[in-house]
Amino acid sequence: MKNIGAYLQQDKVTTAGLGLIVLSAIIFVITGIYGHSNAAFGAFIGNYILSLGVLVAVLVVTIQKHGWRYSRGKAEHTVVLLVLWFISAFALNREMNVFDDSADWLSIWVVVSSVALLLAMRYQLLSGIPKYFTFFLLGAGLLLFAYYAFYLLPLYVLSVIGILAIGISLHTFIPLCLGIITTVIIIKAGREDKAVLYTAIAGFVLPVIAAGVFLFCWNQQSRRINHIINQNTLNEGKLPAWIAVSREIDKSPVAERILKAGLVYHEVSSAGNFFFGGMPSQSFDERKQHDPLVVLATLFFEKPNLDETERVNILKAMYNSRHQAQERLWSGDKLQTISVISNVKLYPQYRLAYTEKTLTIRNNSESKWSNQEAIYTFHLPEGTAVSSLSLWINGKEEKSRLTTKAKADSAYKTVVGVEQRDPSVVHWQEGNTINVRVFPCGTEENRKFRIGITSPLRLDGKRLVYENAWFDGPFATTALETLQLSFSSKPTNLDLPAIFKQTGDTYTADRTYQPGWKISCDAPPLTNTAFAFADTAYKVSSYQQQYESFTPTAVYLDVNSAWTAEEFKVVYAKLQGLPVYVYYDKLIKVTDDNLGSLYEMLSSQNFSLFPLNEIRVPESALLITKSGDTSPNLSDLEGSAFATDLTNYLKTPKQIRLYNIGSQLSPYLKALKELRVFGYADGTTEELAAMLNKHRFVRNQENDSTVVIDNAGLMIQKAPGQKITEAPDHLLRLFAYNDIMKKVGADYFRHDYVQPQTIAEAEQGYIVSPVSSMIVLETAKDYERFGIYENKNSLKNASMKSSGAVPEPQEWMLMILAGTIVATFIYKRKKAVTQV
Repeated sequence: MKNIGAYLQQDKVTTAGLGLIVLSAIIFVITGIYGHSNAAFGAFIGNYILSLGVLVAVLVVTIQKHGWRYSRGKAEHTVVLLVLWFISAFALNREMNVFDDSADWLSIWVVVSSVALLLAMRYQLLSGIPKYFTFFLLGAGLLLFAYYAFYLLPLYVLSVIGILAIGISLHTFIPLCLGIITTVIIIKAGREDKAVLYTAIAGFVLPVIAAGVFLFCWNQQSRRINHIINQNTLNEGKLPAWIAVSREIDKSPVAERILKAGLVYHEVSSAGNFFFGGMPSQSFDERKQHDPLVVLATLFFEKPNLDETERVNILKAMYNSRHQAQERLWSGDKLQTISVISNVKLYPQYRLAYTEKTLTIRNNSESKWSNQEAIYTFHLPEGTAVSSLSLWINGKEEKSRLTTKAKADSAYKTVVGVEQRDPSVVHWQEGNTINVRVFPCGTEENRKFRIGITSPLRLDGKRLVYENAWFDGPFATTALETLQLSFSSKPTNLDLPAIFKQTGDTYTADRTYQPGWKISCDAPPLTNTAFAFADTAYKVSSYQQQYESFTPTAVYLDVNSAWTAEEFKVVYAKLQGLPVYVYYDKLIKVTDDNLGSLYEMLSSQNFSLFPLNEIRVPESALLITKSGDTSPNLSDLEGSAFATDLTNYLKTPKQIRLYNIGSQLSPYLKALKELRVFGYADGTTEELAAMLNKHRFVRNQENDSTVVIDNAGLMIQKAPGQKITEAPDHLLRLFAYNDIMKKVGADYFRHDYVQPQTIAEAEQGYIVSPVSSMIVLETAKDYERFGIYENKNSLKNASMKSSGAVPEPQEWMLMILAGTIVATFIYKRKKAVTQV
């Protein structure tokens, strides 16, 4: 280290160059994090000026000592100069996209290779293991520089012409120059120490071997995908081929890259051209990346037999990529979420909460004509309903109107796609999510919207838990989050994040946005007060599991990779004496002889979609499942023979008893549970055995006047004729949402659930559901031309200021009549005074 320090003191050009490299790298990283186009361009200009400055300094020093014989100059000066230009090249790439953002592992390789080159430029000062390790990394760096030099080969001719203009095209040749100087240093050091040469060769060869392994795995996985597709066709499968693929293939980085090639990762065109082909599709909203392994794989191998839509569907099912696959009418790549305000009010005595989230969006585009579309996916607690939507138009908050999903979607697409004016819309989605869209998001002003969320509080033992509704959407990592928490009644043993500060009965906090947080408190006794509206009262009561006599005549095991071999054996052993079936293309009876082979076959599936129509006598059948968090959504199956069979099967009301080992359900089963297709219970294998031994199962307590929210330990019941209105109106909203879900289940795929009475219930509770959406349009005329009218017999948008006491329709009439009489009396009196 002393030798290195002494050397740096002697060579001022190298020392200054190293300092500028650090400065340049810091600027590059910071501007990349904050993502402003102006800042990124400024970073390039800064880096470019620094590079030119060092170039001039190196030329001056070399000419002074060696004349015009530049080859006799110090190699370290050349290295420092090239590394600076290398950083400048990546900064320029943000403005002139030659290759997309580097994959994470590639970014690390670039940094390590550059550092190794800087260390190796004075290899005489290194010794022992640090020396050999540096040259090992330098050998790997040589391969990287060679790849970039080859990748940029098609630009060389154009860049030579460009040098005569402004000189920026010199960046094209930087990887080639880095490769040459790296080779010179390795050869020179290898002449003095053969071990250095061997370690550098090892560093070069090892990534080549790793790439070869990747390409082999890519080819094998691609062939397997094609084999699965062929088998599905041969067996005349009732599920689409993409579902068969997503169920069978390994969930690995290689498989993910195969699916994302051309969607996220740059791929080689069919003509084998590195540069001019295979630019990533815009139909998948994820950061476009450059991965040399994908480039090489698509150069040497053909794509699997999957079209773009099928690959997107697999990504949605396997990699939680539903937000990225949302249909987009306008780009949103320059948008940033800069503010998140969460205003939360807990109603512990009703086991529910109301949250208003206000988000502000900024467009970071340089062009003031760049209007973009903001799309958010909010992840909600189970049983939650969205109960309000607002959009700020010309500085004024405009409330939403509720209408059918089809009308809202048609109005939004017409206004956004054709007329390009102000709308916002929120749609229900499966999997406890909702989709919010805002347009236009321009550069001249920030856009602001607010959604209201009515959610049950999860009952965890004797504690109530509030879980934050988080979102996917425009970049929010640096957003300022302001939190406010209040209560309808003071909770006991409140547990909340330490950042909250108490002011009276309210808690507030300010911080950088964090999606995952929760609040808990002791669960107080439920109150008996009700909320009344339209001659009907809604009140809460505790949900306690009740049991009914039940002895299954057949048991069906829904087995996939979530099951362990021990669980499969234990469950089967507890079912001795009963016929037990599994499903793999057909129903198979489980026996002692085929137990092991069936588990090996079924556990290879990433998920399972048990066909309920195969259950012969549902009234006396028991379906036992365990699942992970991946599977297609129910809506993804629409149009398939599988969906047709399921729809026909559910025409006749029936409720299959489902026992879940654990508490997690796949999206497929979660949707069916929310649609009340199942009589549901969950727990351990021991609790299952106890129920079977006692010949009983959990009884369904829902009916036309009662909904059950089991995760909150809550029942909401309605009864006619009461006038009490002390409870919050959210009781009606939660009842309406869960009652609608119960009604639409049997006809989900046929869309026959869009019935006038179902829409009327959604309008009365003013909630987003499978049949209803909220939309904000710019003018009253816009609502009229799309046939979106206000419903008078409705709770309207929920509000923090709402007391929960909403007048009855007849009370409204009395107030209007009284007001009219008073106004008439005042008018006549004034007129009489004037005449006098």
